[in-house]
Amino acid sequence: MMNKTIKKTKGKLALDAIKCVCESNLRSEVCGFLGWDEKEGFYVVREALNIAEEPEKYFLIDPLEYLLFKEDYDLIAVFHSHLIGDEKPSEFDKKMAFNSCNPFLIYSLNTEKINIYEPENMECNIDMLERIKELI
Repeated sequence: MMNKTIKKTKGKLALDAIKCVCESNLRSEVCGFLGWDEKEGFYVVREALNIAEEPEKYFLIDPLEYLLFKEDYDLIAVFHSHLIGDEKPSEFDKKMAFNSCNPFLIYSLNTEKINIYEPENMECNIDMLERIKELI
């Protein structure tokens, strides 16, 4: 498991940090977590290792990495980049968001836009998700 840098920030800078992380790799989908540090009052952006067999087509996060992040922070969303196409969720994204009960924040390298896909049932910090949606 590779422990990526944690970026702690306020407001819209969290979205800027996600864009920056996603733009750091143009050959593989980048993925990670957006969380909230209740103690310090900061958004937390952490890149995760994409362990997918075909990272240029989709992403997969080690469940242990996911659980460790949730142990330390309130999870707001799982983020990832789309190398081609736009920021709309693929059918795979919808299925994975549904299975994980987490919203997906999707950044398109083509359109340079962010979209949030919310599955029907979610286990995340809803209040902080609403704040993030207002910033998009």
